[in-house]
Amino acid sequence: MKFFSKITFICNLGFLVFIVLRFVDFTGKKPSTANGILPLSFITGNLVILGQFAIFLNLIFCLIIGVLFFLKKTPTVASWLLIVNFLFLLTQLYYFLIY
Repeated sequence: MKFFSKITFICNLGFLVFIVLRFVDFTGKKPSTANGILPLSFITGNLVILGQFAIFLNLIFCLIIGVLFFLKKTPTVASWLLIVNFLFLLTQLYYFLIY
């Protein structure tokens, strides 16, 4: 459960990057390596996929934690991580379903 919660948190950070990349204005210049800087389209694409996948992973995580809560079992995850992941889930539900 600890590993799953950490993976969920990393995906949630990818969601934040996904939101930021949505508002970043790319200049429209064609990428070139003439100045020694490589384009990061591969990394950007992976972060977008990770950010969109985060809602599914986070929903599964919060459902498992909810089931453990109703069964009166204590999860072996840090409480701050539970709270942060739940807040991310609320943000993701708002972003994908309402916004």
